[in-house]
Amino acid sequence: MNSGPSYQRSARGEINRLPCVFAAALNRRCAVCALSRHEAEEVLCTQPLARVACASLHGLLREKARFALGLRRDPLSGPTNSQTELRLQCGGLNGFRAALDADAIAIDVSRLLEKLALTETDDLPWEQILRAISADTSYRQT
Repeated sequence: MNSGPSYQRSARGEINRLPCVFAAALNRRCAVCALSRHEAEEVLCTQPLARVACASLHGLLREKARFALGLRRDPLSGPTNSQTELRLQCGGLNGFRAALDADAIAIDVSRLLEKLALTETDDLPWEQILRAISADTSYRQT
């Protein structure tokens, strides 16, 4: 009975099938990420630890942008509508790019994660980031 290797391949495949936290931004082409993989209709994250970091960043963005987005409920209590989510993701990532990676031509989520790992979240220019979220118009159809 040689179930070990096939189980490992199966488990590894399932781990790498995690949905990308910033899929809305990647689908809208507001950002790119070297750690993502497009498969059928999904954007998947290939690195579980990076996905955890993105989920933490997304939660922090939602918490900080609650007023800017007009969210009256607890920001973690439920899903936002697609327009609000696009503003949060595209605007928030653009704000982080402007604050941490101003020389970058495009918003690169994996590169931002590297820069954020070296920065205390309390030291981030939240006013600038929130302005980018408020000003974001990526949710509008073009």
